[in-house]
Amino acid sequence: MNISNFMKMLHSLIVNCEQEKIQLNYDLFLNKHKIIPSKQALFVKNGKWDICLYKEQPLVYTHINDSSDICIDFPIFEITYRDGLNPNYFRINLNGDEFFTKKVLVGGKLFIKESNSVTQPQIDILKFYLFCAYNLIKYSIKVQFNNLFILSLLLKIELLDGEELNTHEKLTKWMNNLYLLQKTLDKERPNSYEELFNWINNLHQMNMIDIISYDNTVSAYIVPTSQLEYKKLDTFETCDERILGIIKFKEKLSLKDWIGNAAYDNLINWTMDYHLFQGLITSHDYKTEISKKIVIDFIKIPKVNISNKFCLEMTKKLGASSSIIPSEDMSSFPFIKCDIEDYEGLNNISVKFEHYEILLDEDNVKPTKEFEQVIEKALDSMKPLEDLQHVFDEYGHSFPQRIILGRSLKTILPNFSLSNTFEIANDVVEIVESLDKLNVSYLITQEGESIEKDNITSWIQDSDNNLKVIGFDKIIPLYKILKEEQQVRIDNILDKFKDLENSQIIMTGITDLKCLDNKNIIHYKCIDVETPLGDKNYEVFGSIISENNIRLDNIYVNFGLYDFNGFYAIIKKSEEANIDIRKCYVSWMVVGLPSQLSVFSPNNRCFQINYFKLSTKLQPNRSNYCIKIPFTLSEGYTIFVHEYQSPTNYEPNNIVKLVKWSKNSINFQITNLSHFNLVYDFPMVTANFINIDLNICILSTDYKNLKIDNNEEKEHFLIGYILTKENFVECFGNQVDDGEANC
Repeated sequence: MNISNFMKMLHSLIVNCEQEKIQLNYDLFLNKHKIIPSKQALFVKNGKWDICLYKEQPLVYTHINDSSDICIDFPIFEITYRDGLNPNYFRINLNGDEFFTKKVLVGGKLFIKESNSVTQPQIDILKFYLFCAYNLIKYSIKVQFNNLFILSLLLKIELLDGEELNTHEKLTKWMNNLYLLQKTLDKERPNSYEELFNWINNLHQMNMIDIISYDNTVSAYIVPTSQLEYKKLDTFETCDERILGIIKFKEKLSLKDWIGNAAYDNLINWTMDYHLFQGLITSHDYKTEISKKIVIDFIKIPKVNISNKFCLEMTKKLGASSSIIPSEDMSSFPFIKCDIEDYEGLNNISVKFEHYEILLDEDNVKPTKEFEQVIEKALDSMKPLEDLQHVFDEYGHSFPQRIILGRSLKTILPNFSLSNTFEIANDVVEIVESLDKLNVSYLITQEGESIEKDNITSWIQDSDNNLKVIGFDKIIPLYKILKEEQQVRIDNILDKFKDLENSQIIMTGITDLKCLDNKNIIHYKCIDVETPLGDKNYEVFGSIISENNIRLDNIYVNFGLYDFNGFYAIIKKSEEANIDIRKCYVSWMVVGLPSQLSVFSPNNRCFQINYFKLSTKLQPNRSNYCIKIPFTLSEGYTIFVHEYQSPTNYEPNNIVKLVKWSKNSINFQITNLSHFNLVYDFPMVTANFINIDLNICILSTDYKNLKIDNNEEKEHFLIGYILTKENFVECFGNQVDDGEANC
């Protein structure tokens, strides 16, 4: 964009702007922090102005105006006046508060508020972020760093107009816009005085630039010798620089000098070098490594303590290397899957010099949005445990709340060489003496180099310049840094997958029957599940429903031929059922153990179910049967019942309907389909009765609360029978046979 087009765009935006213009050819008044132009021009209107890009470092002023505030000026260009003065407007001002300027710096200003109220680590981190942003925008130098600390945790940053820059994005955008103007000016300079000042004023009124300072200022109380005479500026004695927003300051430094080593030292440097604030992964061979994924943002700056401790310690050798998590604590870390190889008779002997400790309390950190999102996606999947395992394998299984920096040495010794000679040592002299008793002549560094026992003292003295991560402590499962809601959901999934006794609702669905032949009496409908199951050991319950969402009790359905990818619905209707089967649907529910099937739908995980099998006897001239339930029933429960068929015969032979219920029994009407002249094959037939097995599933809620996994358009999931006040009785009066209830 050229200057001319840029001017037109700016002018259209500021026609109604009432902000004061910058008048550089007028003399100026200093009124505390504010500099105000006079009413009449001082410079010659068509005087000579030089404009050039500012190529030096930004400027930093510390402890400005008797406060702990810091001001950082980011000049982008400077304007210098090199022609004569118009003496007609000179006046005498004995106070010396009126002046004109030879040079003006234009750019942007940042104010860092109350720097004394924060810690040195906060200041150092802010310096580093400014260093990164400036080099990225100005020189396209990308410094590898992570926005672990939000700006609001560090210091309050304001512009000259009071706008707060409280995020990395705002700071970077502001700085990028500033230096984009510099590049625009470098490509095409203004052609005249008026074009220059209109351009500056337009940018100023849009809050895109500010006058930073007036330099080479001249007091305006000088009286000219002749009303017709012009004088060159270099004939006047200049005064001090006048800086907007600053009356006094303690130090004036370049940005580079002010930052100093903050960009390379301490907490932020350790973060970059050692990836301290990422999750820890424990591999199958019991080896610990740091994840490449960032999992936390900081709410508070972590505390760093100087430790300076020496110790000699022994740990049992397990796996390829010593893990940070003791084997007896592994049960607390559910997503760590490793085969622990016990090197019986071997121990790790470690010499450690702890220099710093970094403390990360739970209230100091929060999970990143990315981490929360991938966890949420895994929780909502049909295979939650498998997907959660993939997430934690990538992001980390554990998180240390204490990180130890220093140096360490190690060797491996057999148990027999220790005998009674090993003692924990806490200073260098004791360490060397203990190593003598153990007949240890050298140890190995973390880099694999050997250090002679007699050189340990010099090795420790050199440790300040070669810090490494030597230990993690106060280790928690990584998912414990998540918000409570997600933690509870993960714990619930873990509990359900550990439960090997109680079945769960694995998935639900509704399948249309459009493809069936309405002329047939028996139908076989193949139902494929979208997510393959991990086992064939499950049960399916269901009902036939009409296109109007009404359960059809005179059409019976059973399920069989269970496979990994689905099952069959075997449908049989009575002669009384005058219904077009092609307009019906089968609603179904898969029940089983999540640990066996690996599938667990997110829609119905909170429901508690009881699944069991019972046998009863069909007797001639009897249709109602009372079945005892091994627990107490309540109003609102939903009951599902199907006749269990042998693997060689899945055809439904009996229709089972709920009639009544009591606190510990249910009364069913069982109608034998042979009454409708249909062929049947019962498991056992005697002269007086027929044994049948029933699969019973009781859901401790109304079925209308169930959600459908494969059909979002259907509002209700119609299946089973609901226990209501209308079908409740206190006690069933007739005595029943074995396996049935007695009241």
